[in-house]
Amino acid sequence: MFLSRPLFFLALFALLGELILTPEIPFSYRFLFLFSLLFLSLFLFRKKKNRLFFCSLLCLTLFMLNFYSVNHRYRAERESIGYILPLQAVLRGKVMYVEEQEKKWKLLLSACIVDTALEKKNFSLKNEEKYQKRNDLHFQKLILYLPKESTGEGSMPLPLPGQICSVKGHFLELSPATNEGEFSLPSYYKGEGISGVFQAKTIELVRGESSPFAKELFTLKQSLGNRIDALFPEETAGFLKSLFLGERSGITLSEKSLYQSAGISHILAISGLHLSLLGGFFYRLLRKTKLSSLLSSLITSFFLFSYFLFTGSSHSAFRALFMLFLRFAAIQLGKGKDLLSQLSFALLFLLWLNPLSLYSIGMQCSFFTLFVFFLLEERPGKAVRKKKEKALSKICKKLALGFSKHPSLLLKFPAYLSKLIPCLLSTLPHRLQGSFLFYLALLPLFSLTQFSFPLYAPLLNLLLLPLLPFFFLLGAISILLSYLPEQDFLLLRLFSFSSRFLLNLLFQIFHLFMEKSLALPFSQILLGKMQVLSVMLYFLFLYLLFFFPKAKSLSLLLSLGFLLSLPLYLPKPPKELEIAALDVGQGDGFVLRKGALVFTIDNGSTSKNLFPEQIFFPYCKAKRIQHIDYALLTHCDRDHISGIQALLEKNPSISLSHLILPASALQDHRYDLLKRLAYNHGADVSYWQKGDELVFSEQGICLSAKKTAWAENPSTSKKRGPDTKGHQLHIRCFYPNDFSYIEEANAHSIGCLLTYGHFRMLFTGDMPKESEEALLENCREAEASPIVDVLKLAHHGSKTSSCPSFLSETRAKFALFSYGKKNRYGHPHKNTVENCQKYRLFPLETAKLGEILIKTNGEQFEITAPQA
Repeated sequence: MFLSRPLFFLALFALLGELILTPEIPFSYRFLFLFSLLFLSLFLFRKKKNRLFFCSLLCLTLFMLNFYSVNHRYRAERESIGYILPLQAVLRGKVMYVEEQEKKWKLLLSACIVDTALEKKNFSLKNEEKYQKRNDLHFQKLILYLPKESTGEGSMPLPLPGQICSVKGHFLELSPATNEGEFSLPSYYKGEGISGVFQAKTIELVRGESSPFAKELFTLKQSLGNRIDALFPEETAGFLKSLFLGERSGITLSEKSLYQSAGISHILAISGLHLSLLGGFFYRLLRKTKLSSLLSSLITSFFLFSYFLFTGSSHSAFRALFMLFLRFAAIQLGKGKDLLSQLSFALLFLLWLNPLSLYSIGMQCSFFTLFVFFLLEERPGKAVRKKKEKALSKICKKLALGFSKHPSLLLKFPAYLSKLIPCLLSTLPHRLQGSFLFYLALLPLFSLTQFSFPLYAPLLNLLLLPLLPFFFLLGAISILLSYLPEQDFLLLRLFSFSSRFLLNLLFQIFHLFMEKSLALPFSQILLGKMQVLSVMLYFLFLYLLFFFPKAKSLSLLLSLGFLLSLPLYLPKPPKELEIAALDVGQGDGFVLRKGALVFTIDNGSTSKNLFPEQIFFPYCKAKRIQHIDYALLTHCDRDHISGIQALLEKNPSISLSHLILPASALQDHRYDLLKRLAYNHGADVSYWQKGDELVFSEQGICLSAKKTAWAENPSTSKKRGPDTKGHQLHIRCFYPNDFSYIEEANAHSIGCLLTYGHFRMLFTGDMPKESEEALLENCREAEASPIVDVLKLAHHGSKTSSCPSFLSETRAKFALFSYGKKNRYGHPHKNTVENCQKYRLFPLETAKLGEILIKTNGEQFEITAPQA
């Protein structure tokens, strides 16, 4: 069905060529893309489509060379930033776009040159290579953050688009995603073609006049933003600024989370939906004024292009804009509307202009969603569906025309209705089937981007999207009337008040529908993050069953079998023990999983204020964790408890059964908030002292939770031999000693030993040296060996912990440091690092490796850093 669409094959070859050269994709998957490319080439060759075959190969070669060149330049720019990251620098560039944020201005600069030397180049420099690495550095695009106090009255005016400015400041370090499920800012900027972020201290205008067009657009945007803020409440104003201006800075994090959870976050971005609505409305309005089709198309195109520049030029908006241009061109040429070819042409154009847009999540979602939609139009039964839709359209047009010309035809309405209802019912099964298959095809997309599927999103979109034109209309009326002297005209004042009232009412309806949908049972189907191979198999079987032309001969039973097999594509709980040391920044965070068991130790951070929302909760969603059996908090410092506290306060999607606190917490008021939150959440609270223990079966079921003699030590476990089926997971507390109140929080940290077969790991919280010595003494009393494979160093590797005697007796092979980059405490301390080297402990540092994953079957263990 695609052979009649050469643009589709050209776009497919270009896309596969770029994917093959993408270094972030594992080699095995790139080989699979290469195999697909060879298969398509052979298919075209055997179909004797020689012209299309050679054009596709030429397109493949050109796009691969373009991608390699641009990606190589981008990597060189990133390396250059690495050389000058700690240095003060001077940046010169041309302003492309300006966006106002709460405390700063965000500018997009192009054709940038950066120097770290304030004086001119000295040609007598001996180290010419070093100079070249730090000066006269060229960058295609950079983001510039400018404090608001550096512009305005009495200082340098804000540069406008088209002007060239010189800025003194330094580059900011872009931290990549180091945990599963975490958002990657460098990947996002790479998709936009932006090499880095520059923080300005001072700025001055070098030369250049902003074009009148760009200046007017910027002034209009500022004026409209201020007008919206003055007319509407804060939440409504933030929504309208996002809808009209493409500015999302006024929307709170909780608001964004609400829209994303409800499955309608695309409303907040200037996307194809907005441009299609505006473009279609504006074109029809011009046609109603008796303008010609050509003139209406040109005026609408200019209007949409201005709005595209006005709102920030996103990839999804560019795709919609380009497709609308093609649609207008097709109208003038008298061609049919082949939307799939238009989409393919837009993809080719975008990949050629910016090959790195392949990394953009927005671009991926936009094109993938539309491709699925157009593919559904080509599925088996197309002729029958088109015939029924055409009959329905004919009846509706006839009915509308009859009422417009002959109002007396109202008497004949029952007769028209008798024809309309059967025709509508005949198309309903096809529409329901199409909608069902559409969201079924989008399931992996939701899994890879949001890790969950909002079950009621299709219905919510059906109810709320028709309200968007009313938002545009009422918003435009409210803003327009605010510029008129309404105080002199009672009718205008009443009309202005009514439009604002209706718009606020619509916004409340929006919120009410979203909140009610999330309150319904099964509102969020947790999917986790699917593996790439699972995604490929999913689409292969989906296509063969529902889209392949010969699939209509398949039985209904086979299709039902595919639906029942959906859980097989989703991530599964590990059969053996997995211990994930999350990169929490300055803090501690561990997630233990075995079968159905989820056991967390600490999880908090002081260097990342949004740690729960940006790291801990996304990690749980990516791993399909919706229930935590036990959460152990070693002590009450915020860098150990902030994640669990946020879970108890504001995350109803993850439940917790048991909260374990140190024995000292029983009479410590610092734990009162945690106890109250746990009570409101429905979690049991227990207090651990030495001898307390949890034992879990191979399936992760708790067998006992009591004080008991040490159940397994190295001498007894070695007698079991290589059979791992009998391994049980033991977590036993060896400190604190009793329920005595200890003022110093670090000093009453829980010290517990994890044993799984031959594998042993010791968790120490922030224990000081005295507590470590007490823990060793308790091990001796219990006749439990303190020898371990992995030692989590206490207090992030500070000098107050990990004394030589403790390292000597534990005899660990690996020392796990959990700390934040460039922390103000100096962790890990030099003495601690030297002691680890002295006792031959291999360092595992979250600040350098990111999330550290330990997998063990009880006999052997492996340590990896998946995101490093």
